[in-house]
Amino acid sequence: MIISTIILGWSGIILFLITAFIFPKMAKNNEFAFIHFLLAWMYAFWLPVPLVLNQLLDFDYLQIGIIFGFIYLFMLIITMVFQTGHITYIVKNNTGQAITDKESKYMMATLSDPFEAFANVFKIIWALFLAIGFWNNGEYVMGCLMILFSLFGVYYLFLILNNILVTPVKLFAKAKPNVYVTNLETFFFFLILLIYIT
Repeated sequence: MIISTIILGWSGIILFLITAFIFPKMAKNNEFAFIHFLLAWMYAFWLPVPLVLNQLLDFDYLQIGIIFGFIYLFMLIITMVFQTGHITYIVKNNTGQAITDKESKYMMATLSDPFEAFANVFKIIWALFLAIGFWNNGEYVMGCLMILFSLFGVYYLFLILNNILVTPVKLFAKAKPNVYVTNLETFFFFLILLIYIT
């Protein structure tokens, strides 16, 4: 199981790097559906990671943590597939502007903003359980790294609250959605975990 997880996990890392490398050209050609398709596969390749970490750390409480890890990955796979379908339809079949740009953006926001932020909160909960598991195992460097990642929870909570509250709160408004921050945080999170597993 560990070998197959290593192969799949590093395939996900390579897929992330390929996506980042081809993004400018694909964006220029309006191939956003293909980018989301690749990201869906990237998250799918990382699905075994929570199970293997539970096996390696052998910590009872981590079994609760892997539930949050699975839900996080599953949510992102689902939203990436839905976004792929939405973008494909808009680009290929929206003849005569039957769906306006405003309606299209509304649908994309429904499929991405609060959903992805909420999924990332699940990842942060998983990271906290991992931190406890690593500390229990005496692996303090990994434990500290997981605690650092868990601090992103504040950012994601602010994004959710800023998005869903009708009355704006200045403190929450300071957190702006940033795909570079989210993607780099996710990349380094899984990179560190896969280095550990390998």
